Amino acid sequence: MPASDELDAVLSHIEENTDRIVSDLQELCRQKSISTTHIGIDEMAALILERLERAGLEATIHKTGGHPIVTGRLTGAGAKTLLFYNHYDVQPLDPLDEWTSPPFEANVVDGYVVARGATDNKGNIISRLAAFEAFLAVRGELPCSVMYIIEGEEEIGSPSLLPFINENKDMLSVDGCIWEDTFREDVPVLSLGNKGLCYLELRCRTANVDFHSSHAQIYENAAWRLNWALASMKGSDEKVLVEGFYDDVTPLTEKEEELVRLMKPYDGAERKKKFDLRRLALDLPDEELPRRHLTNPSFNIAGMDAGYTGEGVKTIVSGRARAKIDCRLVVDQDPEKIRDCVRRHLDRHGFEDIEVELLFKSLPAKSDPESITVKACQEASRRVYDAEAVINPFGSGSTPTWMVIRNLGIPLVGTGVGYITARTHSANENLKVEHLINGAKYMAAICESFGNA
Repeated sequence: MPASDELDAVLSHIEENTDRIVSDLQELCRQKSISTTHIGIDEMAALILERLERAGLEATIHKTGGHPIVTGRLTGAGAKTLLFYNHYDVQPLDPLDEWTSPPFEANVVDGYVVARGATDNKGNIISRLAAFEAFLAVRGELPCSVMYIIEGEEEIGSPSLLPFINENKDMLSVDGCIWEDTFREDVPVLSLGNKGLCYLELRCRTANVDFHSSHAQIYENAAWRLNWALASMKGSDEKVLVEGFYDDVTPLTEKEEELVRLMKPYDGAERKKKFDLRRLALDLPDEELPRRHLTNPSFNIAGMDAGYTGEGVKTIVSGRARAKIDCRLVVDQDPEKIRDCVRRHLDRHGFEDIEVELLFKSLPAKSDPESITVKACQEASRRVYDAEAVINPFGSGSTPTWMVIRNLGIPLVGTGVGYITARTHSANENLKVEHLINGAKYMAAICESFGNA
């Protein structure tokens, strides 16, 4: 049987087992696994172990300083090994009253599995296992060997993953990595890296109490002082004014420039209508939005508080104020260096009293856009979706792909079953059954192309 016909048989097997694959997803979604509150974590890890073994993988639960990490391995026909990454933990349910279907019942509603974790990330786990099982049923083996990591702390920053990777480099010596899903609208997106994250808290204290506002003429207001400090850091033209912030931003390579030019313009009018946006920053035209979004670092006020913000009236002079700042960083920016730049900026501009604390950091990273992993995903997209995949060479979020890219040195692609309409992290998270089945076929085609590379 020609190789193309053999893959058709594998894809047909996936289609024919739609009901079982949906049932498998419901099984995972019905097990609670909220990492923030540690609810159901051990039970979920045990279920993942059992599910990997059921799919034919040799599986192990690894204890960590936090939640367990589950690994699986399955030897295939080819010489290459492909690493898959997912996470079994999910976000909290709030706001619970906005769910139209109970979040852990995983009901199928109008062709969608509605459940917390349906897309992020349990649907991706099932799509991959369904692909492996189809190969075993049709051929008796996979076209490449597979190594699987499924962790339980992604939603809280993956604190145990980096130590695990560094302690198990021999086990994780592979030829490529498929990360968790990247959302798409109509075709797969291949995300080749991640933005870094520098999350800061700025604190201003001008007194040990809040005062009656009749003293506003003579007592310093912490809210005003913090606002003046923030205003010194970014202009109305969106340029960051913190000295040294842009020092390590490197020009795009020729290949990256080509990939950015190939990206479909964002639909600014649709986004403004959907989210009731007053305007887009800088009033950029649609064709310039992808470049700015994906290749520029950001300096964002994530939140701030001071004084009285409740209902009605309370007249006070604030004695304390606080702001949360998050900076999405591009290669080769460093979160600690950005923190130091902010500290020096405050000192230089007369705000020595404002405290700066680095609450969280994540490093930026990018992978080779011309690797065999990328090419395998491109071939699979053409095979299953009859469309060219969109290649995002940078990533837009701050997922821990850097832990693999920087510490294992292997080419990585983030891609999967999630669509932008899946309401990830929101009430009524969902995964369309059609998307789940096509995603399983996509994973099978990736394995086939990677094994033949």
